[in-house]
Amino acid sequence: MNKKLTCIGGAVCNEKLSASLIFAEGQDLTHQNKEVLWEIFEAIGINWSNTIYDSNNQRSSWYEMLKAKTENPPNYTGEYVNAIYVINELKAMYGKGGAYKKLFFESGVDNNAPPTTRLAHCKIYVVNEFIRMQITAGGFKSWGAKYGGEQAKNYHGFLGGTRYNRISKVRAYDPDAANLKNDQT
Repeated sequence: MNKKLTCIGGAVCNEKLSASLIFAEGQDLTHQNKEVLWEIFEAIGINWSNTIYDSNNQRSSWYEMLKAKTENPPNYTGEYVNAIYVINELKAMYGKGGAYKKLFFESGVDNNAPPTTRLAHCKIYVVNEFIRMQITAGGFKSWGAKYGGEQAKNYHGFLGGTRYNRISKVRAYDPDAANLKNDQT
């Protein structure tokens, strides 16, 4: 049985758009735009309770991703500005905490269908991208730490860890030992 999903939000969220990227060539994000987008990214870890320091340890990597997505084709600036309109409407309707819970868990957006509303564009092109970035940058290495769980010691995300090399390696790779082992088999 196919169940029709009901989308959240009001007039802004449910405004119809083309499924293609929102055109915004030549438009730049302001500092205030970036702060609102950061709040969306930060809310992912807060709602899942899976990051330390409210994701601030990922902020520089997030800024690099944002810069790459707005300075190279395809330009996501229009999508990011749209997400700001959507989250502002949701906050006005549900309050700050309620807006993020609705957006992340009860949006009614079908991730497999073309995004044809402002809300769907926000969820598919921005929120889902931020979630992927949060996970690949190691968001789940702190899962449960907030509630007494242990922080992972050797897990640094799918990217293989921090680019600052602050944590010692588990073991060093020795190519001569690997070749010797292959020669013996």
